[in-house]
Amino acid sequence: MYTHTLLLLLLLPLLKPGVCESCSLVVSPAGLVVKYGAPASANCTSDTVTSMGWEASQGKGFSMGVKERTWRVDSLTDWKIKPQCYEISEVGGQCARVLDVTVYKLPDRVYIRYLSHSDPMVEGHHYSLHCVVQNIAPIKHLTVTFYKVSTSGEQTVLYTQQLNNDIREPVNESFSLQFSPTSVDDGAQLCCSAMLDLGPEGPQPPPVMESECLNATVHFAPEFSCSAKQQVGEGEGLTCDVRGNPLPSVTWLRDGQVLTPPTHLRREDAGNYTLIALNRIGKANHTVEVEVLPGPAARGASCQAAGSATVAVLLHQLIRWLY
Repeated sequence: MYTHTLLLLLLLPLLKPGVCESCSLVVSPAGLVVKYGAPASANCTSDTVTSMGWEASQGKGFSMGVKERTWRVDSLTDWKIKPQCYEISEVGGQCARVLDVTVYKLPDRVYIRYLSHSDPMVEGHHYSLHCVVQNIAPIKHLTVTFYKVSTSGEQTVLYTQQLNNDIREPVNESFSLQFSPTSVDDGAQLCCSAMLDLGPEGPQPPPVMESECLNATVHFAPEFSCSAKQQVGEGEGLTCDVRGNPLPSVTWLRDGQVLTPPTHLRREDAGNYTLIALNRIGKANHTVEVEVLPGPAARGASCQAAGSATVAVLLHQLIRWLY
């Protein structure tokens, strides 16, 4: 018995998966996804009583006169492990099946940063954002997403990236995005996330680790947000919203003359007004055509005059009828 067992063990290095066409070995499950350091197990069965075992860097073993053999590891720590179930039969020859094992580790940290830059950014310029994922495995199952969160809380995906890399051990990896901000990005948050999607055998839903976000400050030239034509009531003021970062200075002109923003318009104040906004990023001009409508006081006086005339006519007619 000892001699026969020794002979079988000497043959193990010569085994190749599926050498025997009539190989009846079945490994269940066919694949495993195991967190680093966690226990793992799988069964190997045969249709007939045979000599079978497992060859692996962890959990190897051999039995004679059996139809089933279990591979079991209390703490899986080999990133490249490829357990192989084998059988040696005097009738059927040799055959083996490989158990597909994926050992994974979630990242220690995910963070986002600028490359060679610090706030503030300037509208239209290009900046390199980097999302760094530390100590993760396997990298080929990682998806990194850059996104921004607006001041209203709306989330927008900027870019999604994956790597075609078969390295199984933990690695540190940096993903990059070229970002060109606009004025609407001022006050937004720039973030990234790392998702490890290991398929249906892996944890569900796929684990996602978020970075802390960068608060974006964007300097941009002045922008006007008022209509080119405005109707204003008599006695009311004239306003026009302008935004920019840094906060721009605004100059009002009429007929080329600088004036203070009108606060109590009269009918003769109707016409075209030009606004000039300026900050260190740029300059913007805006022309507003203003129509001044009769105010409440003017409309009231007009109605009172019309009412008095009507009363006078009625009195005149009444006097004529009496006499």
